[in-house]
Amino acid sequence: MRRRLFWAIVGVASVTGLLVLAGTVYASQRAAVTATYREMKHSSDEAVLIIQDAVERAEQRPGLGPELFRLVESDLGPRLARIRRTAGGSEIAFAVVTPDGEFRSNAPLFDRVTPDEEIFDAGGSLFTKSATNELVVITPTEIPVRGGDVTVLVGLARDAPVVRLADQGGGLALVVVGVGLLAALAARLQANKVAARLEPLAAASQELAGGDMSARVPDLGDPELDEVAHAFNDMAADLEATREREREFILGVGHDLRTPLTTIGGYAEALEAGEVAPEDLARIGAVLGVQSRQLGRLIEDLSTLARLEQSEFGLRIEEVDVGAHVREIVQGFNRRATEVGVRLELHIEEGANVDTDPDRLGQIVQNLVENALRFTPETGTVSVSVGRGQSDVLLTVADTGSGIAEDDLPHVFDRHYVGAQRQVRNEGSGLGLSIVEGLVQRLGGEVVAESKVGKGTTIRVALPI
Repeated sequence: MRRRLFWAIVGVASVTGLLVLAGTVYASQRAAVTATYREMKHSSDEAVLIIQDAVERAEQRPGLGPELFRLVESDLGPRLARIRRTAGGSEIAFAVVTPDGEFRSNAPLFDRVTPDEEIFDAGGSLFTKSATNELVVITPTEIPVRGGDVTVLVGLARDAPVVRLADQGGGLALVVVGVGLLAALAARLQANKVAARLEPLAAASQELAGGDMSARVPDLGDPELDEVAHAFNDMAADLEATREREREFILGVGHDLRTPLTTIGGYAEALEAGEVAPEDLARIGAVLGVQSRQLGRLIEDLSTLARLEQSEFGLRIEEVDVGAHVREIVQGFNRRATEVGVRLELHIEEGANVDTDPDRLGQIVQNLVENALRFTPETGTVSVSVGRGQSDVLLTVADTGSGIAEDDLPHVFDRHYVGAQRQVRNEGSGLGLSIVEGLVQRLGGEVVAESKVGKGTTIRVALPI
């Protein structure tokens, strides 16, 4: 990890340095062009002043406008050429626009550049490039003569400056080497620093992978790394709690298996030894039947939980009258409720139809009612109701049992959790609520539990319409 971090930092720093160099070269090029334009503008303004001074000294006679081109060309040509050389220009040219709109020029520069007519009125200079990629400044000036104003255009061309990498190769190479060395040094220091801070996390990860569920990471001295450490500690705490719940779950399932197996084994030995009186055979057969059904239910519940975790768990969706379906299932518990002295109430709202799997819905109702009967004492009440909401059908099973402790309530649907509540009747596998939650989620619904110690428990299942 340290090596990868080192090269990652070097790479980022190197790319950043190259981008800075490229940006510096680009900015230098733009600055050179701007400075060149500024110098050319100064020289063109000087040429304009020379032309204006010459015209002011000339006689203001009719026809001066057409002769102005000849005056500038013959008398001022040498002086303008000196300005071109002083400015480092490749070419200086002028043109005259007479009052009647005639454009006269003696230089090919104006063939390579098309002056914008708007500069005649604006009185400013035109900064542009020629067809041969020269920098060009064209400055207009108006000369009053008899018969109208004459516009004189002074154009100065100069090769565009170029900032070449080849010309600065030595300096750039030195900068690149310096950036690379500094990046490598910074990367080495930063990689060592980060790796040192992550060592406790790596050690704790190895301890956790080795089975030490108590492994934790101390604060790493960095806000971002501390977030990682806290996330790791939360994960480790969850794993430790899950491991403990799994252990308790295995112990509970082992106890649930051991009790009926012990009973069945004891009676089997007694029958084999001929120690059972004929009049006791019916009673023993009934006991063996109950214990066998208990084992079968436990095995079926474990199998259901295993199937719920598989993606291919099948559903048979059809339109179901939830009220009628629930009534039929609950009525099957009337005899059992009477035997244990619990009153079973049913409240059904008609017209609560939903697209769902009737078999899975039946499993949900059966598990909820069985669970409520196990925890409700004699003379207690188990109430089952079905109602229709705006977007769902609500199934509610409430009992007047001992209730669930506040600390245990968030975990009642966890198959591995063993809470403090105790069953009034030691029946079933204890996996009913876990199966309910899995089935409800498969059907796209939600299930919640509410309870108060000494008051009872209410389970609500909402199935989308």
